[in-house]
Amino acid sequence: MSSSLEGRIDISLVRHGDEAPEARIVSSRPQVAQRLMAGRTPAEAADLAGMLFTLCGRAQRIAAEAACAAALGESASTDTTLSRQRKILAEMAQEHAWRLLLDWPSRQGRAADPALLLALRRAGDNALVLADTLETVLAGPLLGEPVANWLARFSVEAALPGFDAWANGRGTPTAALFDELGQGADIGISHVPLLPAVDGLHKNGIQWLAAQALETPAFCARPEWPAADGQRRPAETGALARRQAHTPVRQWLAQRGRGVGARMLARLLELALLPAWLRSAETTVLRAWTLPDQIGVAGVETSRGLLLHLVRLVDGKVEQYRIIAPTEWNFHPAGPLAEALVSLPADAELHAAARQIALSLDPCVDYGITLEKP
Repeated sequence: MSSSLEGRIDISLVRHGDEAPEARIVSSRPQVAQRLMAGRTPAEAADLAGMLFTLCGRAQRIAAEAACAAALGESASTDTTLSRQRKILAEMAQEHAWRLLLDWPSRQGRAADPALLLALRRAGDNALVLADTLETVLAGPLLGEPVANWLARFSVEAALPGFDAWANGRGTPTAALFDELGQGADIGISHVPLLPAVDGLHKNGIQWLAAQALETPAFCARPEWPAADGQRRPAETGALARRQAHTPVRQWLAQRGRGVGARMLARLLELALLPAWLRSAETTVLRAWTLPDQIGVAGVETSRGLLLHLVRLVDGKVEQYRIIAPTEWNFHPAGPLAEALVSLPADAELHAAARQIALSLDPCVDYGITLEKP
């Protein structure tokens, strides 16, 4: 995505004595889908989505293709669906690995290994080559042992103690980073609802979401989801929402809360699972829904969370187009970041803690953190 379309997120924090900090999150991310897509054919809209949004560009293009096809009442063949899912998974693997090999070492004052990053980039979206390359990278600086051995630690009910034993061994920089988090309460706890993963979305929820987005374009900048109690609330999306039921993540959430460590664990676990998914393409990361009045919706799972494209066609051309990106869920002014920031204890070093929380939610755009005087 070019910088003019990317925008930025500004986070301001104010602490009044020993009270919890106040947090203000302001996004300058423009909502440009309607202006850019209106009047175009489905093929033109898909091409434009792939060119404009360079971050997760494959996911953007596939979402546009699937949404427009759904609006026309068309369904993809099995081969097309498998091909799309492999491309989405390859992009997810690249983005996960990039963050784990760049962001995490920087937190420890370490430089990323350019050879590893180059090897992953060279694999591109060749799913089988990427799966092999990713297993090599995981077995080295990330896990320090074969992926199968690491995952086997979680095959028993006491999965979290097995993970802690791996972290305590500090055999890799990644393990050391988890060891530094400790085994107490997580950093920056949030309780906003977790957005359902794409394979758990129901058509009635999609219909509700489409109605809000198409009738009120501003909804896409501050999306909400109907919670279990029927109230509309901000939600969190990402690897944690997708992996919340996996034993070590589930146990982490129950014992330590949903914060930085939980998101880091979910991302690392998902990356370890991706080589097998790349080979089989059986994991659902793409769905599309045909709604009345030539409305189509597509949901694609990206490394940062659920990406939604919504389109209404008239006479074969785009009449309305909306995009709800993961950043708009996670950096909602009253969303998971905001709630995590105001939960920080009085003795927390605000700037460092805020940066940790923001990185765990992966803003994908430039952001700034400012500490303001009361």
